[in-house]
Amino acid sequence: MVDKIVELENNKNYAILDETTIDNNKYYFGLRLSDKDEPTNNYLFFTEDKDGKDIYLTPVNDDDMKTMLLTAFTVNFLDKAYDEV
Repeated sequence: MVDKIVELENNKNYAILDETTIDNNKYYFGLRLSDKDEPTNNYLFFTEDKDGKDIYLTPVNDDDMKTMLLTAFTVNFLDKAYDEV
């Protein structure tokens, strides 16, 4: 789902920048897009929920999980950045 744009139920669009799996749960790091589909300075972490074949993204609200995800996505970013050198 990385590099895809998703629309949430509130009609806000997010570009999915990265994904990770923690304890068999999939999480995503999203960048909110403006009404003109331009990047903003707003980011959210999402968890993936499945209902049959349908996939739903739910914003992560737990502060401890947000801290864990920030660390995980930072490590992912650094790994990718150093691979480019």
